[in-house]
Amino acid sequence: MLSPVEAAEYCGGKTVDWLQAHVRVAPVKIGRLVRYDVRALDLWLDGLSERDSAMTADDWLKLYDKD
Repeated sequence: MLSPVEAAEYCGGKTVDWLQAHVRVAPVKIGRLVRYDVRALDLWLDGLSERDSAMTADDWLKLYDKD
């Protein structure tokens, strides 16, 4: 179980604000402590890489054109 700061770092050196806004893993409350299950974070991160790898070159170009 990771603290919010540890979980944000685990997700790529992000901030806690980023973690709370983007990560679709619900934290677990243990008394007053807030913790993130590292296995749930791994599943969420694995889902991101699977979604990205399914994109074609045309999909990536469309994303680039939007910016």
